[in-house]
Amino acid sequence: MLILYMLLGVIAFYFVLIFVVLRFITPFMGFLFFYLPKQMPQEVRDKIAELEKQSTTPEQYLKAAYDFVVSRWHAGRFATVRYAPLAFRNDISSIWNQPGYAHCNTQNYILFLLLAGSKFFKPTDIKPKCVFFNFFIHQYLEVTLPSGHTSADPAGASIHGMPLG
Repeated sequence: MLILYMLLGVIAFYFVLIFVVLRFITPFMGFLFFYLPKQMPQEVRDKIAELEKQSTTPEQYLKAAYDFVVSRWHAGRFATVRYAPLAFRNDISSIWNQPGYAHCNTQNYILFLLLAGSKFFKPTDIKPKCVFFNFFIHQYLEVTLPSGHTSADPAGASIHGMPLG
């Protein structure tokens, strides 16, 4: 019985570490909402303007922004551990200028910036959601559209080829 209690204690410790502690120390992994930075980098503003010109509806804009993030950054199931220090980047200009590997929290924040900085969405229309995936925490976005809610998971697109929604 003692072994069972010890095992349950280890499991509880692991879940607290993953779902509470890591969310406090990892940028863009908080508990409520994302916030727009006081100073949006010019490159991001330029991309927002470009995407707005290509889109006439929130759905079109979301798809264009999602496709852009998926084409520029990628994630990987086992690479999450290998590139662990990248999860703690918080300088948007630096992240923007370094395409390649990015954790789910980073890709989601970039997508959030593109959406919330546009004329189609408000910051409160985009909610980060966290789930247990592959024995670790995974984040995706729930986006409010005029037609309802949809899920956006750019990192999931890299790992599983998941489409928008």
